[in-house]
Amino acid sequence: MMRRRVLFMAVGFQVVVLLFMVTSSYALDQFGKVITIQTEAYDTEDVFYGDYVDISYVAETVRPENWFVTEGVKSNQRIYVLLTPDEQGVYHLKAASDREMSAESDDVVIVARYRYQDQEQVHHIDLGLDRYHPHYEQQDEIESSQERMLVMIALSPWGQKKIVEVENVQVEP
Repeated sequence: MMRRRVLFMAVGFQVVVLLFMVTSSYALDQFGKVITIQTEAYDTEDVFYGDYVDISYVAETVRPENWFVTEGVKSNQRIYVLLTPDEQGVYHLKAASDREMSAESDDVVIVARYRYQDQEQVHHIDLGLDRYHPHYEQQDEIESSQERMLVMIALSPWGQKKIVEVENVQVEP
């Protein structure tokens, strides 16, 4: 009798976890804030992964004047990135820190991971949104262009994030 109860509890727990995983994506669409971020130039050719775009963002490069981190940052350490919108509504990096920051008005904070520092003291981070699988209609348009893109990202209040849409446009650097 006890084994049966433990088995039912284990199965019930797994069902609850699966339901949470499925509904969290839908909840992100309902309750998330959508922001637009500019990408770097990109390359779309990869034989192994098929039709996807490997995206790198302008906001993943942090200049020293925007870097507010204590010494001794390690690879893959959590970094909080403060983004602020410009006049067109495109979000740009305002600050990066290893301490939690609060966003004011239209600003947003995204959790990223630290990668490395180059010779010019520029820090590189990973926003965790680097792969996008385009819809069938978008594949030819994205593959035919090597320009920058605008990426719409949904951010949830609980920290989840996902790419909603990619717009292939020429953006001034």
